[in-house]
Amino acid sequence: MFDLNKCILVTNNGRAASQYESSFGEIYLLTTYEEVLIKTRDLIYSHHKLLTHPQASSLKPNQTPYRSILLYSEGNRDNMDDIQLIEEAIGAFKKWSAVKRLPKYDEKILYDYQTIDLSMIENVIPKL
Repeated sequence: MFDLNKCILVTNNGRAASQYESSFGEIYLLTTYEEVLIKTRDLIYSHHKLLTHPQASSLKPNQTPYRSILLYSEGNRDNMDDIQLIEEAIGAFKKWSAVKRLPKYDEKILYDYQTIDLSMIENVIPKL
């Protein structure tokens, strides 16, 4: 079992940040998908462990504007698997963003994408 006070949510989804503001030890609410990946990378290099995959869902980075990633304050050890995963996720983000920019979505579609992103975190919580 994980101590939820040691969990860190990195997100650009305001709904996810609001829903879990009192559940996790730290929440970083950022502006862009890319910022979420970079902050996650920085935390992994500071010995935090991924609890959710940085590329969870079948949506490509140039399809969804939202990404939420859950990490755990691990201590003093490097996790090469997580380092590789986040570096690959950043590479995929750059690759897909170069192919096609994220469309301008209306509010209803943005809300739907927030819901999809939020569901990725909601599905993990019971397993912690």
